[in-house]
Amino acid sequence: MSLQIDSKTVVDSGDGRRSISAGLVGLVVLGVTLGATAHVAVHAKRIEVAIALGREERAFRELTEQRRHLEIEIGMLKDPARVIAIARDQLGMHAPAPEDIHALTRAAEAGKR
Repeated sequence: MSLQIDSKTVVDSGDGRRSISAGLVGLVVLGVTLGATAHVAVHAKRIEVAIALGREERAFRELTEQRRHLEIEIGMLKDPARVIAIARDQLGMHAPAPEDIHALTRAAEAGKR
């Protein structure tokens, strides 16, 4: 298509250039849309990972607290005074009398075998 202005001929590009520029605009819009979608997806994944990390940190703190309580309980259960009291009172155990203690020599051990 051509236009005539003051005896000069100006050539209009016509439909060819318009379709190229419309296609280029479409590609740019598509690129921006894909970029924005990717940005939103990455941000959503970061939030998902942050929530999972918070959940795991909470579980870690609870397990650490439970471990601390169990270590305290182990310390109380291993208390020598407690062990002696249970052995004496509940199990009827007592310290051996001096005449109940016999020393073994290497020769006596070999003879028993």
